[in-house]
Order: sequence, then C-alpha cells, then structure tokens
Amino acid sequence: MKRKKAHQLTNSELILMEILWQADHPLCRPEIISAAVNERGEPLFAVSSFHLLVNELLEKGYIKVTNGTGRGRKHARSYAPTLTRNQHFALQIVQSGNFAPMDIPDIVCSLLQYAKVDDASMVLHKIEEQAEQVTAAY
Repeated sequence: MKRKKAHQLTNSELILMEILWQADHPLCRPEIISAAVNERGEPLFAVSSFHLLVNELLEKGYIKVTNGTGRGRKHARSYAPTLTRNQHFALQIVQSGNFAPMDIPDIVCSLLQYAKVDDASMVLHKIEEQAEQVTAAY
C-alpha cells in the first residue's frame, strides 16, 4: 500500500501503535485497553478517546480492520498495523521535507553511533543484504 504522506502521530496514537506493534496478532478494543496501562495500572490514554484514535489511525493508513468476532453488540473489530515500527520511523525521516537520498549514509552512521553498536560490520552486512533485496524489487 502506498501512502501519500506520513503523518505525525500524537502521543496517544503512538502508544496505541506500540501496543499493536508488540502484539503477535490483531487486537480488539478490550485487548488494547488492557495493554494501555502503566506499571501503576493507570491508563496511558483516555479510554473514551479510543474510537477517535482508531479512526485517526485508520484515516492515516497506519492500521487496518481485520475480521471481527461475534454479532450485534458483541461484535468486536480487531486492528492490525499496516506498517512496522521501523517503516513508520523511516517514513518520518523521508517525508520530513528536508530529506535527500544522499542523507541515507549519514543516517545509518548516526544510528550506529547513537545505538553504540559493538559489531558494525555485522549490521552493515545485514544492511547490504536488505538493500540488494530492495533494489532487486525495482
């Protein structure tokens, strides 16, 4: 799916996305709400705003509705992310307005530096493998 423009996510939207990214299957509202609490059991976003958040993420193209379960009032839609966490952050960089493809080496070097990678050669080898796959797709 091709996106027109990456949207900046609000803190609440990002919390909801983190929950979906960490899940190994699509989640329904009660699962998301129960996961959206801090270590003291306090909600990380207003439960009353759940549908607003979901609708915004659907409109931005970050999530999709998967098959619901049940019928009528017991019908529960499930939600799944349409892109990975890393794809989201890459879109934020690429569509920042100041990005040029020649910035990629600097960005990779900065990531290696800030992440304090011990074995940069292993990471660079993995980048090379994935870059070959991406360019082969074109």
